Amino acid sequence: MSWIVCSNCDFSMEGTVPPDRPLYCIKCGAPMGYATEAIQGPSVDTGTVTLHAEEPPRAVERHTFHFSGNGSEYFKIWIVNLFLTVITLGIYAAWAKVRNRRYIWANTNLAGHPFTFHGNPVAILRGNMIIAGMFITYIAVEKFEPMVASILFFVFYFVFPFLVYKSLRFNAHNTSYKNIRFRFLGSLGGSYETYLLFAGIVPFTLFTFFPAWQYYKKRYFLNNLAYGSTGSIFTGRKGPFYKAYIAAFIIGAGCFIAISLFGGFALHYISNIAGGAGGMPGRFVFLYYMFFIYLIMAAIWYTSQAYIYCVMMNHCWAETRLGKIGFMSTLRAGRLIWIRISNMAAIFFSCGLLIPWAKIRRTRYILENLTVVTTAGLDNFTASVESDTAAVGDAATDFIGIEIGL
Repeated sequence: MSWIVCSNCDFSMEGTVPPDRPLYCIKCGAPMGYATEAIQGPSVDTGTVTLHAEEPPRAVERHTFHFSGNGSEYFKIWIVNLFLTVITLGIYAAWAKVRNRRYIWANTNLAGHPFTFHGNPVAILRGNMIIAGMFITYIAVEKFEPMVASILFFVFYFVFPFLVYKSLRFNAHNTSYKNIRFRFLGSLGGSYETYLLFAGIVPFTLFTFFPAWQYYKKRYFLNNLAYGSTGSIFTGRKGPFYKAYIAAFIIGAGCFIAISLFGGFALHYISNIAGGAGGMPGRFVFLYYMFFIYLIMAAIWYTSQAYIYCVMMNHCWAETRLGKIGFMSTLRAGRLIWIRISNMAAIFFSCGLLIPWAKIRRTRYILENLTVVTTAGLDNFTASVESDTAAVGDAATDFIGIEIGL
């Protein structure tokens, strides 16, 4: 990895300059290049010596995302979607997904302008039917022909990268900001490399390759996203991913061992007291203990997930450029962990009725801690000619809409 420097403000960072796209400074927006290169501004002939004038400094603009979603409003959408999905045996789930996403995007504002989701519910329904059909076929065949079911499982494993590729294209194509649509430029080969080759390496390395796989998944997405005709560049590294997972594992394992030992001593003490007093039988005490351990494991699991998500998002956004635009994520692990645990408690004690409130709360925190940094403004983007004229390509991206997380 080489060092690259800004030609205007001397800002430097470790990374590489893509051969096919320019890389701009996150602070001033000037072009960046390798430290060994002579990066200079426009030349000025003074008559005796040719000087190189520096570009005048430009003001840095910072625009933080604003989320105006409301828990009570979203609850009305959520409860109607749930009811219609149940009575239609899941068919309405496609329309429910579009309604949910349109509400979230419409209430996500950047510099006073909302995002828009244009997804077609019929395309999402096709995707849902494909997944449901594959799942039902696998369950049905497994009962009678386990060998055939194993073959179907491997077939789905080889088809999965294709579904990821189509999903990313669909979601990007159907999202717009200021009437300019996003695009996903990743290749199908890149999807198979990320979700078949790298995913297949994970179990053979006793899961030590898992953090690297998460890095490659983020790279595949963030290095191939485009807004109109402007493509993105991701210069992240695997190191922060490994540090996040190792720290989460050490802290989680330590907490689990300490709590298990404490619970074991408490179980033994309570069992002796209950048995001596002719009270609660030991097996019921053991069941309570196992339930307690399950809750602790769930809390540790969700806490670790929140911590890893926080570290990865802060790193990934800091290493992503979209033309002359940079990003800054200021998520705090402690705050995100508290939101996640309290959301779990609220959902549990409300029997699921506070799911909309929990989603709005978490979405607001994540979005309002994401900032766009630019010196070129947000109006210097043009729509992609390809997305406006290639009707066949658009039809292909609308053919399947499948929700696949990154």
